[in-house]
Amino acid sequence: MEQLEQIRTLTSSDFVALAPFIAKSVPMKWKYAIGNSNNRYQHMVVKSGQGLAGAALRLGRWVKLDDTHPKLVQERRECPVMLAEQLQAAAVFPLVINDTSLMSGLLYIGKRTAIGYEEDEIRAAQESLRALMSSMAEHNKEMTK
Repeated sequence: MEQLEQIRTLTSSDFVALAPFIAKSVPMKWKYAIGNSNNRYQHMVVKSGQGLAGAALRLGRWVKLDDTHPKLVQERRECPVMLAEQLQAAAVFPLVINDTSLMSGLLYIGKRTAIGYEEDEIRAAQESLRALMSSMAEHNKEMTK
């Protein structure tokens, strides 16, 4: 949670969530969140191609949606997290292990204002991914003890 709070501060985000990948047979859900206005995110399942997170999952790279996107209104309506949290701008980053194609989860950041993410905010989120994955690995080791 400390890592998520740090990412929220570095990116000037209102909402930050993490969906860890557990196993292929277990649906990917948003497990941790900071700045949430309700708990609806906990019931959302990330599906490939559905919403912003689904796009990041399918493409295997980060994606964003803000006022620079020509179909913002339409895409926002198709993104469950943006609707539930009333976000106007968002970005999702896949957590990829050691520059391989193995994904360990997704990081979601969002703003409730129409101000999109600046290049330095996106870079700060990307630079925070490695530390976040290390924290996740430590947490997983502790949970299996």
